[in-house]
Amino acid sequence: MIPNKRLRIHLSPILAGSLLILAACSNKPINDVEKAPVVNSPAPEELVRNEPVEIENSEPMPAAPEQDVPMASPINDGVPDRYVVKKGDTLWDISSHFLKDPWLWPEVWHVNPKIRNPHLIYPGDVIALTWQDGKPSISIVGAEVESIPLPATNLVTVKLSPSAREEKLSRAIDTIPKSAIAAFLRRPFILEPSVLDKSPYIVSNYGDYIISGRGARIYVRPILDASILHYNIVRKGRKYIDPDTNKLLGYEAINLGSARLLKLGDPATLVVETAYKEILKGDVLVPVQSEELDLNFYPRAPDRDIAGRIISVAEGVDRIGQYNIVVLNKGISDGLKAGHVLEIHQAGKIVKSPRGRFRIRLPEERAGLLMIFKPDEKVSYGLVMEAFSELAVHDYVYSP
Repeated sequence: MIPNKRLRIHLSPILAGSLLILAACSNKPINDVEKAPVVNSPAPEELVRNEPVEIENSEPMPAAPEQDVPMASPINDGVPDRYVVKKGDTLWDISSHFLKDPWLWPEVWHVNPKIRNPHLIYPGDVIALTWQDGKPSISIVGAEVESIPLPATNLVTVKLSPSAREEKLSRAIDTIPKSAIAAFLRRPFILEPSVLDKSPYIVSNYGDYIISGRGARIYVRPILDASILHYNIVRKGRKYIDPDTNKLLGYEAINLGSARLLKLGDPATLVVETAYKEILKGDVLVPVQSEELDLNFYPRAPDRDIAGRIISVAEGVDRIGQYNIVVLNKGISDGLKAGHVLEIHQAGKIVKSPRGRFRIRLPEERAGLLMIFKPDEKVSYGLVMEAFSELAVHDYVYSP
């Protein structure tokens, strides 16, 4: 074992003196330790909140002067200021040539009072783009009546005559290509319930056969109007329901053929001139449109906001492209008129979410333009003028 020994601490004279001086300067014992005051920590939101700082004699910053933002020009970039109308041109072609948005034509079209029938445009007319007070103006300035090639430069001098147009009215260009709506001119696509209820129908045929074909005599009741000689033979097809209101708009008109009136009566006698499908008892006859469809109207935006849907397409195709005829669920009662231009928006697709067992509808995308050429009370017929991507039934249409 180690014996207990007293522990002795030897301090140097300098260190001992220092301790005596510190002890003398303090009123508290050396062994007492003073605790630091407790400071409450700020709440988390106080750590990130910026308090306003006031600056004495600070003057507010002067507001930036208001500057007029220049309006974007509706004219296509680099377009020539003159254009000679060619045979086969349409007003839509000419409007698209000059304008970024063809439906703005009425805003820039200027009627030249020196031109006879200034609202009509003929092949050979010279259309000029001018600027007045910074605003564009498009008008007919004359007709191309003479061109003289210059051998040295191969340039062409065009002599303009401000009132030399002597074209027949039938040669005036149309707003849309008539060939694109030829199918519509031959037969209807939708039968409204009121029309269907009043239309004559086939009760039998000569020989009382089940099916009637080309050349067959059919008996129809009733036809009492001698002024209508030619009829389309159609069959009531599927219903067209407004996808927005769920109301009945009409029935699909299945084209079967055509017939010509031989004898008035109840029943009347007609002969089948064309037969695309079998013609049966109960099929309906609709008069062939005798009046010429007026295609001399301006492309323009509707007077009110339109939001509708495509409910059908001609010829029964599934996908829609340029120059297809489509039927809309909006008509005269909604404010649509011939010449109104609508944007087509592709309905957003529904996709699976990568983060769960649910589906997401993607946004709509602008996909084309159409022009109304024949509005009815509840529905309208339009021609797709431009298609930026593939379109489909139930796509949306809006005022541009």
